Amino acid sequence: MTYKEKRNHKFRLLFMLDFKMDNIDSVISNYFENVPYDEDEENSYIEGDLKSHKNVSKVVIKDDDKIENESDKAITITLSEEDDIQDIKNKVKDIISKSNAIDGIIKENLETWDINRVGKAELAIIRLAVYEMYYDETVDLPVAINEAVELAKTYGDDKAPKFVNGVLATIYKNHKQ
Repeated sequence: MTYKEKRNHKFRLLFMLDFKMDNIDSVISNYFENVPYDEDEENSYIEGDLKSHKNVSKVVIKDDDKIENESDKAITITLSEEDDIQDIKNKVKDIISKSNAIDGIIKENLETWDINRVGKAELAIIRLAVYEMYYDETVDLPVAINEAVELAKTYGDDKAPKFVNGVLATIYKNHKQ
């Protein structure tokens, strides 16, 4: 599973948990029991919003595969399905445990916005990016921002990418200082 796919699962879980925070383990387990995947093709990409590799222990990238960025080839992770899922669970739980600090960072950088006015999808995307920027040493800051904007293009409205980019650019500028 690529890091991009893992990020997509983390976003979806954070978005779901924003609505149902009562039993985190139950929500996460239920999510992974129902992740859509293509049963007919063992090592295939699923096009569109429902990308996942539920029954794949290694993602094989062929020369004719459509890869958006050449750098995606370098971030293919070859863990087993259980390891990938456990990593996602651990990161989501860590994000939730740091949610007060993450939301504090977001609030400081929203300028004229109130955090309660931010759309649920955009807020989940920003929370994930802030976590990656501040707490996940495996992700470069510009990559976290770029990937958050890509998620906003997929899951947000037309203005979401610009909004997410603006908030994260402000956080990035303040973080570097």
